[in-house]
Amino acid sequence: DFYNADYWARYNTSNTIFYETQQRHQDIVSNENTDNSIQFYSDVYGQMNKMDNYHIDSLTEIFITNAAKLNLSPIRTAEMVTTFIQEIPYYLVHDLSCQESSKQGGFIAQYHSENKPCLPDIPAGVQSPYEFIHNLKGDCDTRSLLAYSILKKMGISCSVWVSEAYGHSILGVGLPIGTGTYKQINGVKHYAVELTAKGFKIGMIAPEHTNTDNWDITLFYNKY
Repeated sequence: DFYNADYWARYNTSNTIFYETQQRHQDIVSNENTDNSIQFYSDVYGQMNKMDNYHIDSLTEIFITNAAKLNLSPIRTAEMVTTFIQEIPYYLVHDLSCQESSKQGGFIAQYHSENKPCLPDIPAGVQSPYEFIHNLKGDCDTRSLLAYSILKKMGISCSVWVSEAYGHSILGVGLPIGTGTYKQINGVKHYAVELTAKGFKIGMIAPEHTNTDNWDITLFYNKY
C-alpha cells in the first residue's frame, strides 16, 4: 500500500462457478432492454453485484481479517482493496471482436495497434466480480465493480462512476478523505479513485477527468 505494508494471501476460484457466472452474465445483458446507456450499466452492474455476492465471500474475508489483525483505519482498509486491484495488470475488455472494435477508432484502435492484451466478445464489455477474480482480466468498469462489491460487503460506503464523455469508469469511496475529486451522494462525499494504474490514492484521478459534471453514478452504497 502507500505505507510500504505488504499484504499476501491465497484464494481459490472454481471453473464450474466461473462458467455458470458467464452464462448468467450473458442472460443479464440479453434481457436488458433500456435505451439509456447509464441506466443500462446501472442495471447490469447491479445484477452482476447481486449475482456474485456470495461468490466473493472468501476473498472479502481476507481483507476483513487483515484489517482487523493490523487494526487498520477505514481509509487504510479501503486502500488495501484499491491497491490490490491496481496491482493487477490492465486488460481491455470489450463486447465486439478485436477487428470490429478497432474500427471504432480512438483509444481502442490505438490499444489494438500496440498489440496490448484484451478480452473480446464479452457481453456489455464488462466482467462480473467473480469472472474478474477468476481470470484477472479487467479494465476500468470491471475493476470498479469488483472494488464496489468488496467494499460494500465490508460496510464501506462506495460507488461506481461512469462517464460517457470520458469513456471511462472509476470507483468512489465514501470516507472522509478530505482532499481530491468527489461527488456528494445522499449527503455523503464519495471520493473518486482511478483503479487502472498504480499510485492513485483515494481522491486521485487523471487531471483530464476531474470535471464531476461528466460523471454519472451507476451504483452506490452508503453505510449510514
